[in-house]
Amino acid sequence: MTTTKATEIRRANEVKCVFVSVWDGDITLRSRAILHKHDHSVEVLETHDVEGVDHLDREYIELPDGEELRVCPECHEYVLKPVMVEGVGKSLTQDYECPSPTCGNKA
Repeated sequence: MTTTKATEIRRANEVKCVFVSVWDGDITLRSRAILHKHDHSVEVLETHDVEGVDHLDREYIELPDGEELRVCPECHEYVLKPVMVEGVGKSLTQDYECPSPTCGNKA
């Protein structure tokens, strides 16, 4: 089977990963996912129907090398990207914001 150039480009921009959500301090749900590197969006391939959980503590993706990247706590669809923002005085400090054009989670 021949692979098209468009398919090669798409695959080069995709990273298989694991989407992890932590609920109520100790309940961890893991799902297969894909990180789209070109726009930092996350496509979750599996969902879980779980009852009895109330508070979402955090979400992140786990890359094949073990690195963890935080997922936006507002839209839950993009990996947060680091940005430099003005701190006290003339100093700069690192913060994180969602790269989604429609999400309000901006530094």
